[in-house]
Formats: sequence, structure tokens, C-alpha cells
Amino acid sequence: MFTPHLTRDARKPTWAPGIEISMQPLRNVVNRSSQINNGWHRTNKHPSGYLPAESRPELALFLVLAEMDPNITLIAAQACEIGFGHDRKACRHFPDYAVLEAGESVLYEIKTARKYADRELRRRLASAGASIEARGWPYFVALDDEMRDAPNFAHAEDLWRRHRPIFTDLQHLAVQRALGTAERTIADVLADLAGDDNAPSVEQVLSLAANARIFIDLTLPVGRGSIIRRADPDAMPEPLLPRRRPIEDLELEQAA
Repeated sequence: MFTPHLTRDARKPTWAPGIEISMQPLRNVVNRSSQINNGWHRTNKHPSGYLPAESRPELALFLVLAEMDPNITLIAAQACEIGFGHDRKACRHFPDYAVLEAGESVLYEIKTARKYADRELRRRLASAGASIEARGWPYFVALDDEMRDAPNFAHAEDLWRRHRPIFTDLQHLAVQRALGTAERTIADVLADLAGDDNAPSVEQVLSLAANARIFIDLTLPVGRGSIIRRADPDAMPEPLLPRRRPIEDLELEQAA
């Protein structure tokens, strides 16, 4: 059974004002028989320890990147209903995910690039985004091909496979002590800890990184040569999620 190591924000969810967020989905997860990856994702970033996904891009791409990104500390699925106007009609929208990212409350919609190529869909998402952003929340679309082709996705996915916490608090402290304030390879840290009663294995150090107890450089393959450092809130790594604003995409299209 998965026992989450909840982030501080997942233990006590607090969202920005302007949009009311439910920590339980406000609509049923759609069962798409053509999608083999519907289901539930283990997470440290929701109080229940699990998040629903309706499609392969949500389950195998977005939630993997969001879980491995230390900038994201809280995630809720289908967490709000947005009313907005589009082509003189009243519409409603349930964004796929709400996240707390670098301390900012953000809404995400997950789409395939094929669906997003539909201009009418982009217009509708732009109308929804305008309503959301008028309430003070950023709104982005994450596309399947851009997430899959993101420079660090393969390494983030590899790290995500180490998501199960298999380390002890004493091993965490030992790694922190060996790191100090420097960036070091896992191999060098383990060499310094050789003979220490609390010396972890490579897999346990990677589990520490997958659970954001230390930071890891995901521009490099995951393993003994990975560069790690202390988890410093004043020196966060680069965000992992590629994202688009539908409003900007329409403006660029119209200006072309």
C-alpha cells in the first residue's frame, strides 16, 4: 500500500482567492474505453495520496512531470467549475487540474496536440482563460507532444519510477550532511558516506530526490552520476512543465 510523504501544502491546502477549489473532483472521471491509461496516480501532493486521470496524457505525462517538479507542491483534479461567456453563450468549464506552483495558484487543461489544432477549441479555451485570469489565476494548456518531447521528460519519468519512499530520516540527514551547500554526484556522496551506519544505496538517494527531499539535475541521466544538492527553497530548479496560454496562441495566429 502506498503511504504518501505529503508536502506541507498537501497537508494543509491553501489556495489563492478568486476561485473556489474543491479537493474532491467536482465531476465524475470520464471512462474512455479507448484510453488504456485511465486510472489513479500516486502522489505526495494531494491529501488522499491519489489523483484521478482521464487520459494517457494526464496520467503518463502531466502527473509524472507535476509530481517530479519540486516547484509544484499541491495538486487537485477537476477542482473547480468556471462559468464564462463564449460567442454570446453562457458556458462552463472544469479545468483538469489546479496546482500550487512556486507559491502561485494555477489552473491547467491537458489536451492532445491533435485536439488543440482545432481553432474553435482554442477559441473556447481562450474565452475560459480570459474569465479565469480576470479572477487572478493563471490558466495554461499542457499538450501531450510538448510534454513528451520536453528536454527533461525521459529523466523525470525515470526518476518517477523511484517515487516509493524507501529511505529513512537518518539516511536523509546523512545525505544532507555529505552535500553541505555544494552540488555533488551521487557517487561522490556515497563514497563520503562509505562505512556510515546510515549510508543509503543509490536507489534510496534517488528515492529521496523523487520525493523532493533533495534536488536533482534532470538534464542528466538518472543514476550514480546524477548531480544532487540540498532542497533549497531559495534556489528552486527550473519548472518541468511546458505550457501554453490559449489567449496568446490566438493573438499570435491573428497577427500572422
